[in-house]
Amino acid sequence: MSVIIALLLLNVLVFVHELGHLFVGLAMGAKAESFSIGFGPIILKKNIKGISFRISAIPFGGYCQFAGESPEGSSGATKNKDNFLSVAPLKRVLIYLAGPLCNYGFALILLIILASMPFTKTLYEPIIGVFTDGRYIYSEAGTTIAYEYGLKSGDRITSVNNNKIDSDIDFYNYLQNIAAIGKTENVDFNIVRDGVNTSITIPSTDLLKGLGGERPLGIYFGQGLIIKNVVADSAAKEAGLEIGDEILAINDTTVSSIADFRPIIMDNPSMKINITVLRNGETITREAIPKIQTVGEYNYGSLGVEFMNIPMSTETVAGTPFPASIKKGFDDSVSYIKSYVSGLGLLFTGKLSLRENLGGPIRIIQITSQVVETTSEHKLTAILSFTATISLILFFMNLLPLPVVDGGMIIICIIEFIRGKPINEKVLSKIQMAGAFFLITLAIFVTLNDITQLF
Repeated sequence: MSVIIALLLLNVLVFVHELGHLFVGLAMGAKAESFSIGFGPIILKKNIKGISFRISAIPFGGYCQFAGESPEGSSGATKNKDNFLSVAPLKRVLIYLAGPLCNYGFALILLIILASMPFTKTLYEPIIGVFTDGRYIYSEAGTTIAYEYGLKSGDRITSVNNNKIDSDIDFYNYLQNIAAIGKTENVDFNIVRDGVNTSITIPSTDLLKGLGGERPLGIYFGQGLIIKNVVADSAAKEAGLEIGDEILAINDTTVSSIADFRPIIMDNPSMKINITVLRNGETITREAIPKIQTVGEYNYGSLGVEFMNIPMSTETVAGTPFPASIKKGFDDSVSYIKSYVSGLGLLFTGKLSLRENLGGPIRIIQITSQVVETTSEHKLTAILSFTATISLILFFMNLLPLPVVDGGMIIICIIEFIRGKPINEKVLSKIQMAGAFFLITLAIFVTLNDITQLF
């Protein structure tokens, strides 16, 4: 079900984009022939006022086709006033701009709505748990970035590059700023460990790899292991653990966060372990045998408990009132785009992996379905935010100066306007063919990359 909703969200953005082209094209005097959501074989179609509206089989895009839009299709008909290539160059610029601008406008509306919504701010103390290996957070196996550079569970982060850190939100906001700006080579963490101030430096490129999912970052905020739920027929249930128990130690090893707890449990499937808990002020020990759980190629131990989140503070924050929410939405859109541009720069300079960070429709559907599956408390916010982000990406990508996409065609129209005459149809056809070849090659690459990332 989540995949179906993800497909619907993606196609809403395609619909918004192509609708912009259609309305402005008609307003500029071009004749629209077809309007399709999806590519390939037609599933449904209906003719309305001479336009064939379609739903096609491949739900990863769409198109708005104008009469004579391709040079081949316009040959011998360029004098027809309805022919797309007969429309004045600057008017065609407006038609090409309309799609991306509609994506931006749609994203802006969503961001304004988000800015207007009240939300609950949950803050955790900047005391971290550090996972040693990506396996323990169900990521790719290997040393986490935090552990590699010397961060340890129990460290209190006091500042990052001399920016004071009072909560987990301060920490992540600063890392996101690094991602958006992309100019800081190293990030200095000032921490308190066992009462002693010290500092640890991590290259910003490695932190960005962690934020982008290329490597596991391995940092967890939230202390305490008070059981919120015990799964039926689980190892915890069989061991007699109860809701409200606070786990203090496992096999005489003190545990204070998920980062301490999970490796011991996961590394001991079908092995007897002693769990020390605090129950009603009394310390007791229970023997448990974690059940085997297979994740990918690994067999892990599973106890079958869910823990309470114990925040430092929780407060309800009122939304930004209208019209101030417009400015907030606009500022957020600029921040998103800056972060995306910075990310592209890191990709094409080799600082981030293309394979891990370049995704296509399949990856978008996968991530969107994960967003849809978030807890009901945050689902609406997560869906609106992610949809706005994808819409902004479509806005930016379609304005890149590449043949066939809107940005490249805008440049061609401007060249025509400056020259005062159309570009030779054969030359234009070759440019479009080269652009189509590039896009098809890129589509094949990202699709194969998406598929390999799934397995």
